[in-house]
This record gives sequence, structure tokens and C-alpha cells, in this order.
Amino acid sequence: MTALTRRDLESLPRRRLHDGRNVTKAVVDLVEFRGRSIVLKDLSSRPWPVRLILGPWQLDREERAYRALAGAPGTPAFLARVDRQAIALEYVAGRSLASFRPGELDPQFFDRLDQLVRSLHARGVAHGDLHRHDVLAGPGDEPYLVDFSTSLAVSPGAGRVSRFLFRQLCRADLRSASKLRRRLLPAARAELPERPGLYRIGRRVKVLLDLIRRRK
Repeated sequence: MTALTRRDLESLPRRRLHDGRNVTKAVVDLVEFRGRSIVLKDLSSRPWPVRLILGPWQLDREERAYRALAGAPGTPAFLARVDRQAIALEYVAGRSLASFRPGELDPQFFDRLDQLVRSLHARGVAHGDLHRHDVLAGPGDEPYLVDFSTSLAVSPGAGRVSRFLFRQLCRADLRSASKLRRRLLPAARAELPERPGLYRIGRRVKVLLDLIRRRK
């Protein structure tokens, strides 16, 4: 893809796809660039701590994940790093699972989703925060995964801590995929993997903090 710059973006038509779940997330726009539809994840409108510190760190993680997954089915292609605040990705036409009602998707879709998640893990990438907005039913009702801002990509020679975190995130991905199956296939009795240890600790800390706030 020809280099895309911030100056180019100033003159290109953009259509908002997603405002981001909160101010720490990039806005997502559909941009037409030289006859091609691309997805732009852009942090330039966010508050300065996100725009200058947290956001670029998230985009770095996302870029590493997409480069590790280059050519893998079920993920958009990474096209360009526009600058520290934006990346460009292949546009995948589809609907997020958040737009589906229970029963609209068949069981085979979720079988393919499980296979897709495991294939990412085999390439050394864990998504880390897989929910219904991050899974698309793309062309041919094939599953696609998007938004790798919380992902972890590890190399074969990764250290012990990185490998431990990677295994935790992999377990979280598989649990999330099972929860999506249960949510959208009401008759399914999908086995729900145990919550990863780090997530259980985090949940207990959150409960404790909530109790402290209520007593104040």
C-alpha cells in the first residue's frame, strides 16, 4: 500500500464506524484512499495522556500482533502505521456479534471461531479481551477477529514471564469464545473453561475495592 500520511487524511472523506468504548480507545473510521476502502484507527482526538502515552503503546501492541498474523485467515491485514496516533487496516465487510440476536448464527460458526482463536495462539498471539464487538461475521459468515490493542504477541524464545502471561490470555480467549457461543446459541451447553488465575485475582481486587467504596 502507498504510504498514507496525516496530511492525506485531512482531505479524505471519512465515515465513523465506531466511537470507541471509552476515551482510552481509538475512534474507528472508514476511509477511501486511492480507490480502496481502509479502516483507520485514530487517537488524535483523544485527551493528551491517551493520545501521547497510552494510545501509542496500545497501537504498538496491535501492530506487533497484526504483523505476527500476516497472511492468517480471519484477521484484517495490517496496511500502514500512519503515525504514532493512527494505524490503517484492511476493511472487512461484516457485522459484529453485538448486532446478532440469539439463534441467528449456526453452531458451525462458533466451531470455526474456536478454530480461529486456536490458530492465532499457534502463531504466538493472544487477543486478551475478546468480546462480541471484536468478532465479526465476515464474508461467507466466516469469523474475523479485530481490535488487538490488548493483545500479547510472543516469540518462540520469549521469557518465562511472557510465556506465563501468554498462557493466561490464551485461556481467557477460549473462555470468551465459549461465552459467546452460550450467549448466541441458547440451546448450546458449551463447556466454559475455568477463569484464568490472573483474572480471578483481578476480580477479587475489584470486589474488595467496591466494598471499600460502599463503606465510605
